[in-house]
Amino acid sequence: MTDKDGLENAEYRQKFSERLQKALDLAGIGGRGKFKWLSDATGVSQQNVRKWLSGEALPEMRKIPELARRLGVRLEWLIGGVGDMVRDDKTMWIPVISWSDIPRWLDQETRNDVARIDTLPFSGKAGPDTFAVAMQGASMEPDFMDGDFVVIDPGQSWKHQNFVLASDGSGTETIRKVLMDGGRPVLMLSNLKYPSQVDSERNRILGTVIGKVRIL
Repeated sequence: MTDKDGLENAEYRQKFSERLQKALDLAGIGGRGKFKWLSDATGVSQQNVRKWLSGEALPEMRKIPELARRLGVRLEWLIGGVGDMVRDDKTMWIPVISWSDIPRWLDQETRNDVARIDTLPFSGKAGPDTFAVAMQGASMEPDFMDGDFVVIDPGQSWKHQNFVLASDGSGTETIRKVLMDGGRPVLMLSNLKYPSQVDSERNRILGTVIGKVRIL
């Protein structure tokens, strides 16, 4: 890590701490009660949550969406100070599901059996079947980093250079970029360390990526 990286990380931790403090104040959680509330909400010791509030450390990535939900603030705001602090009626809350549950989510008859891991705020145009998953692996870096939440709309049509959810027919779903080649869609990987082209004839496009949320 360079000195610059260290300074930037320290600055981010401090700004995150300020937003977390503000969210707690908005929720009416003050004084020493903040430590207990954060500890109870996340299962982390009070000693460690003190470091979140002092800017010494950050919560684990997977705990931040739950903090945003419990405090009633928008995830994008808590993570990066983006947009309004609180939820509004125009914001859709997109269900987050596991990769293994994607086939059941896409089947209307089994959708109600799918467990929602969490919800994400989304202010764009999204259909009723829209869902989100957490990106896994490095094959689509730098467009999508490991842990990014990818928002997918199965009902939205895709076009050249869109990112899509694709299935290889064996129960494996992945995120790919579509490039049209002579009227034929070719599915590509973003990371140049990997073979870039995927056999599109063996893959089926299941939905279009309409957004993402990056946890810093």
